[in-house]
Amino acid sequence: MSRLLTVFCFAALACSPPPSTCEACSAGGAAGGVASAGGVASGGGTASAGGVSGGGSSAGGSATAGGSAGGASAGGSAASTLSAMYPRDEGIAADARVLFASGFENGMTGWTRFTQDPMRLSVVMNATQANAGMNFLQERVTRTQLAANQYISTNAQLDLSRRVPELYWRFYARVVGTTAKPHHWVRVAAGTAGFQSDGLANTRPAGDQGFWFDVDLTGADSFNFYTYWHAMRSGRCNDGSATPGCAGDQGTTYYYGNNFTFANQVPIVRDRWFCLEVRAKVNTVGSSDGELTLWKDGALVADYRPGTPRGRWLRDNFYSWGQYFQDVQAFEGFDFRTSADVLLKRVTLDAYYERGTLPAAAPEEQIIHYDDVVVATSRIGCRVP
Repeated sequence: MSRLLTVFCFAALACSPPPSTCEACSAGGAAGGVASAGGVASGGGTASAGGVSGGGSSAGGSATAGGSAGGASAGGSAASTLSAMYPRDEGIAADARVLFASGFENGMTGWTRFTQDPMRLSVVMNATQANAGMNFLQERVTRTQLAANQYISTNAQLDLSRRVPELYWRFYARVVGTTAKPHHWVRVAAGTAGFQSDGLANTRPAGDQGFWFDVDLTGADSFNFYTYWHAMRSGRCNDGSATPGCAGDQGTTYYYGNNFTFANQVPIVRDRWFCLEVRAKVNTVGSSDGELTLWKDGALVADYRPGTPRGRWLRDNFYSWGQYFQDVQAFEGFDFRTSADVLLKRVTLDAYYERGTLPAAAPEEQIIHYDDVVVATSRIGCRVP
């Protein structure tokens, strides 16, 4: 059963640096449905409240040359990972620390809700193309679709079996050909049991309700965090406040996602699987000790916690490198929540596109593949052959 999607778009706001762009909210897919024998996800079930995706521009410029930072720190050594204990991920789903595991071998079984249009989301059966096993997930958005609907979110969402203060989320992805980067990509959401939002554009969520963040692909084929929480900064003023008459006053108060763009990244290789692992840890109520971490192919790419990295806040961006970087302070950590009832609760594999931000050179089809998803409460690591 389909449902009416209501889309809101906020006017673009002039801001220097960096500019904010038009944002929209789009709804997630419906629940139910299992991949058919032919490998295409079939419908079934009634629609339930889906995720909402916000837009916005990332900041920080293109990635510089050089290797990924660090190694397997910020969450345990590679030898202590769950994947090291369960080669080929065999038996990993039964570990008490694992909240969910799917290689899409049983289609969309276990996913809470997902886009029901098989032209946009499908489980493909092809052992030679899958990262492992027989199947993988394909999300597809086309220019033709965007001509009819200027905001499209093709997604698969998982509501965790229990809300947790810390999670690790590993998945494999492959960006096909010259596919344009999504306006926003994969997402982690936290909240109370009743809080369902995970992407309200131009909205600062209440600290006793919830928060969310995206891992986004940048134009340089690297990554950044795009984060909404109650203590986030406004793009109105240079100091991140919304005080009229402030230095750099833009004249309008707005709260789009705060950007954290990582230094020294190696770009992804198109048409090749890569392993990402996201870690999120909520703060102790009353403290700014929340953390976000990202690994790519087992190497540490980003680690935001009290004391690291060094850089400076400017408007709604924390710059740790690039044109606007100054060595002003150590990052203070995240004050994500004001209530202990706000816990991590949802992950979303998304391909969210906007007509207005799709590059002119983008192909007709934007295709991203996913495989071997695991969510756990301890370090997972990349799949061991």
